Amino acid sequence: MYPSIRMGWIMKSSLINDENNKRDLFSIEIEISSRKEYKNISKRKRVLLPIIKWDISLHINGYKLDKYEVFVEDVFFESLLNPGEYPMFICTCGIFGCGGYYVDVVHDDETMIWTTQQSPFEDIAIKSTNRFVFSWSNIIDFTEELIQGLEELKSLMISNELEFRFDLEKYKDILQEMKIKEKKVYNLN
Repeated sequence: MYPSIRMGWIMKSSLINDENNKRDLFSIEIEISSRKEYKNISKRKRVLLPIIKWDISLHINGYKLDKYEVFVEDVFFESLLNPGEYPMFICTCGIFGCGGYYVDVVHDDETMIWTTQQSPFEDIAIKSTNRFVFSWSNIIDFTEELIQGLEELKSLMISNELEFRFDLEKYKDILQEMKIKEKKVYNLN
């Protein structure tokens, strides 16, 4: 039996005030667990196999995003490089057309703006304009936390001889590029 790993941070503040601009807060919580389980491979033969489960919960301003809309990490990293419309969330079945929605992403010097096609929140009672303004420093912190969680997952999967499908080196390069851009912006101001 392997221990559960729980990492992440969630801030419950509603908005961050930055002088005249209101900024939303994007946060993540990652839970990873593993166990060994016997699986039948034939009528008479069972094999002990590793089972690794991970769950990524996203929050905006402390409110949990809908767990039935799956966050697509590769698409998120693409959206960090270029503005545009991205299929950032998909149905739990893995088919975008079945469920999921696009996020319109806009970049400026200090912020990344998301406009979602529907309310992203698990609690339908939460009133939202579906427009979220994140500071680049918040996006960098979020991205670092996501990469750290994926590194933990990779280590666990490799130790159990399982395939890891995320391109961490690409993600780290994108994060480094974001940090360089942010540094240039702050040096100009």
